[in-house]
Amino acid sequence: MKYSEELKRTSELFRASTNNVLVIHHDDADGICSAAIALSAFESSGIKTGRVCIEKLHPAILSKIHSTDYDAYVYTDIGSGKAEIIERLAGDKLVIILDHHDPVMVSKPNVLNLNPELYGFSGERDVSGATATYLFAEKLADVKHMAWASVVGSAELGGSLTSLNRIPLEHAVEVGDVEVRESAGRERYYIIPFREAWDRLSTKLTILGSVGYYTDGPKKAVESCIKRSLDENDVEVLEEYRKQIFSKVMANLRRHGINRDEKVQWFSVGDSFAGMGTKVLGTFTSILAYRGFVDQRKYLVGFMNFPRVIPELGEIEGEWTKVSVRAPKLLAELINKGAMPSVSKLVVEAADYVGGYGDGHLTAASALIPRGTEDDFLKKMEELA
Repeated sequence: MKYSEELKRTSELFRASTNNVLVIHHDDADGICSAAIALSAFESSGIKTGRVCIEKLHPAILSKIHSTDYDAYVYTDIGSGKAEIIERLAGDKLVIILDHHDPVMVSKPNVLNLNPELYGFSGERDVSGATATYLFAEKLADVKHMAWASVVGSAELGGSLTSLNRIPLEHAVEVGDVEVRESAGRERYYIIPFREAWDRLSTKLTILGSVGYYTDGPKKAVESCIKRSLDENDVEVLEEYRKQIFSKVMANLRRHGINRDEKVQWFSVGDSFAGMGTKVLGTFTSILAYRGFVDQRKYLVGFMNFPRVIPELGEIEGEWTKVSVRAPKLLAELINKGAMPSVSKLVVEAADYVGGYGDGHLTAASALIPRGTEDDFLKKMEELA
């Protein structure tokens, strides 16, 4: 009830004070679907919109965002973990954060962190970034025609949709955009406008947004959601390119092995993924976590060089390394039982220790750290673990 009331109060404040808004979103399917939902709601409400896709939260990136001239800034599927930095940069502008990653509390009245986790829900189970965005958007406009996008955005959580995620699911079924099917004792969701299963469409949007990050992929992906039509050729070309690069890097790691300490194991791809967005490191690390030559009880850490140029924002200062961390299956079980610390806890603290910034979930997290601090980051993770 408190969450619903806060959504309503914030939507009224937003409507009364906003003529133009910048939507900031992540480059995976959840972030893309979140942006599409938000843009649809804002534009149908007569509000002028801008859009920018960012892969990681960092003061240099956030300061560029908040130097733009908008009445309000809405973060979708990103922002909650570093809300205190956003709060510091926001000035007196209205900022709304619609996210499901582990949140940080804020105190300024013009910075509203509407993360459902702050109201007793689980970002790993109950709500996706797209659902958090949808629940806010429906307070502004009739967005049932975009409810299917929330279902697709929720695919990253896996399993049958529960709790808050069922609200847009029911709306999507009601308007005829989603069909609920059953397979192996769990629900599956078929997205009728795209003639595609929810998880496969999620994969395609993530490929377009992340692999195509430097070739206008996020814009194409968001527009595809709004137009309800996807260019399959764009996706196929990017998917094939990613497969080729992943195969080469995987073969190299299998041949030479990965580095191991007592609690942490790690690898670096350097510039092997150059030209693709750094989200692909997280995808690769998730795949690698299931390989037989990976220790299933140790935190798996991947590094890659982070490009300094952010599409639609420009160049940022400094030299940075992107970090992606995953918990392999046995470690994930220990984390879920409370026997080992969460991945996000270790990543956030280790990144902060070396002057970087991290966020994430129980079993998956990422960070940006200064280039050259990788060894200190690993030592701190090992120490914390």
